[in-house]
Parts: sequence; C-alpha cells; structure tokens
Amino acid sequence: MPDGFYYGVAGTIFTRIRQEGRHFFFETAPQPEDYPTIAAYFGLDQDQEYLETIAALRTDPAINRAIDRYYGLRLLHQPPFETLISFILASNNNIPKVARTVQAISKRYGSSVLLDKYRGYLFPTPEQLLLATETALNEECGAEYRGKYILETTRTIVEQNLDWEHLRALNYDWAHGQLTRFPGVGRNVADCVMLFSLGKYEAFPLEGWVQQAMETYYFGGQKTTPREIHRLAAAKWGDRAGYANEFLYMYARNHLKRGK
Repeated sequence: MPDGFYYGVAGTIFTRIRQEGRHFFFETAPQPEDYPTIAAYFGLDQDQEYLETIAALRTDPAINRAIDRYYGLRLLHQPPFETLISFILASNNNIPKVARTVQAISKRYGSSVLLDKYRGYLFPTPEQLLLATETALNEECGAEYRGKYILETTRTIVEQNLDWEHLRALNYDWAHGQLTRFPGVGRNVADCVMLFSLGKYEAFPLEGWVQQAMETYYFGGQKTTPREIHRLAAAKWGDRAGYANEFLYMYARNHLKRGK
C-alpha cells in the first residue's frame, strides 16, 4: 500500500503491519492493538522454541543451506477451518488462484471489518459458509469443481459440532485419520491442517517443491515414493519435520527448476 503497510486478514482480525529491522508496527480491527493474536498467528511468541528447533534441524548440508538462507522463517498458526477449506482449494491448483478464491469466498460470505479507510473480510465461519451454493462457489468464487467438497465438509463440521481442540489433543495418527474422513481431504491436505493449525510439527506435506527437494538432496535425484520420503523425514527431523519442510520448500522454490 502507499503508506508502506501490508494489509491482510490474520485469523479473526484485519491488520496492517510493517517490519523495520527487528521491529513490527501494526494496527488491528475489530480489537485495536491485538498483539496476542498477531504474536500467535506469526509465531512471534516462540523465540526459545524456535532456536531449539533450528539447532535440532541442522542434520546435513542441504537443510543447513536452506536454514542459513531463510533463517527467521516461521510457521503461521492459522484457524483450522480456514486452513482446511484453503487446502481443499489448493488441490491441483496454484497459489494465486487459491488466494483469489479465498478472498472471493470471504468477501461474499464472511464478516467485513473496517480499519481506517480500508475494509477487510474475515473468512466465514462454517455456519456462514453453509449459506453458499455449489454453483456460487464454483462459478462466482472460482472454486471450480471443489464447491461440492467444500460444502460437504462444512456441513459435516456443523452437524458433528467438530471440536478442533479435541483434534489438537489427539496424537498425529488419530487426528490425521479424523481429517481424511472429510470429502476432498487426502494425506497432503490433512498434513497441512495438522502443521499450520493444530500444532502437529511432525506433519510433512509433500507439495511438489518439497518432493523435488527431497528427491534432489536426499535420494540422488531419483523418483521416490511418498512413503519413503515420509520415513526419511521422520527419521531425520522427528517431531520438527514440518519446519524442515518449510525451509526446503522455500529453498527449492527459489533455487531449483520445476521438474528438474
């Protein structure tokens, strides 16, 4: 924006934020100066844990290069329902299209929040999203064929009164099994929800760049099954594998050629 701030939705708030060196400047709405939400969303309240995680991840030259290049990278802590729907949208899709669709869904079905002269739209609650139709999601919001999965999943969440905190308390396998019961949710989508919303840092989503990075740096450039990759990630990084995943994603996206 012209004022030098980034404007966006961070979970349940609309914020404008700017970083200058080691300092953040921000405003939020509807609650003003909501630092606890900002800190939790961006992982700013985990400095000691972050240092310990980085130390534990340094197991080989490949991950060390990625960490050195992108040191400071944090995992976002996003609302689980928004994360689930966003990654259902991400299946066989690209990031710009997903972002546009999430924005369209939020604007059409979510709550609006005003911050100075700028208006933001929060992602709808499950109850709000149930007001949508499959046609509107697919054709007007850009979900294409995924509207069916979005509505079926949302309806199940409302009918079962899904308790996200209960899922957070379950071990990885049990929580994963619960998530993959939803329509349109496979292993990767479930792993993304586990990693970015439920605090399951052992989750290791196999997005294309991550798979390419693992094959390039750890399997001699050979095509490798997801099972083998997950086994190696668990052995090398254990319950911090999700952080390794994000460093490798960033490094591969900016230093490898897709499919090479």
